[in-house]
Amino acid sequence: MALVRYHCAICGGSIEEGSQFDPCGVSIFSNLNKPESQQLEQMFFTHYECFRGALEPGTRDYLNFEDQR
Repeated sequence: MALVRYHCAICGGSIEEGSQFDPCGVSIFSNLNKPESQQLEQMFFTHYECFRGALEPGTRDYLNFEDQR
């Protein structure tokens, strides 16, 4: 079995498995206003807390994994 390592796109640190929500994947879609054939997607890995901390405080309310248990 291959060893997979994840690095956080926000802090640059290693993402250890064992956290309640890590690793997280954040997908970016470009060209959303163009035809689907011109849209591109890229996924980045982050710590949950790094991603949550990078959001504007009002937007953090929509990121509620803790409340979905």
